[in-house]
Amino acid sequence: MSSIKTLRSWTFFRQGIRIRGAHEFTPPVLAITKTDLRTGAQDGPAPVDDGMEAMTCQIKFFGIDTDMLASFGFISGSRPRFTAYQGYMADGTARGTIEEIEGFVMTVTPDPRGNSALSENAVTVDIAVSYYRQLYEGRELFAIDTERFMRRINGVDVLAGLAAKVRL
Repeated sequence: MSSIKTLRSWTFFRQGIRIRGAHEFTPPVLAITKTDLRTGAQDGPAPVDDGMEAMTCQIKFFGIDTDMLASFGFISGSRPRFTAYQGYMADGTARGTIEEIEGFVMTVTPDPRGNSALSENAVTVDIAVSYYRQLYEGRELFAIDTERFMRRINGVDVLAGLAAKVRL
């Protein structure tokens, strides 16, 4: 039986520099595009894995962070790297995950400007993700590289056989 792992703290970095005002992080959603395939001999359709949906993640930080905003837009030859470190407690023991993300900032959404609590104004950025890797205590859970036709789940590349057939 697994124990409950409670998230206790997290940090977010861009190119190894901590985003100090970060206070909200939404990791990428991993979703398969499902297609229903029905041949002439089937009574009903069978679900088929038809690749992954586009991955995005979101980070919200107080104030303004010029390092983070420097990742706005796609720049040829550049793959900005973002890293989220998360600390969990399980049975009195500290555990951790590392989420490695490559992509670029695709939207920058400032909070509305009111006349009170100005120090709490934040900026939300959405990141278009081309590479995602999640480790739990050094064990790889997911590694997805959309540009290199790679999807590893628990260390097993589920696309390797297909990639070999099409010479990738």
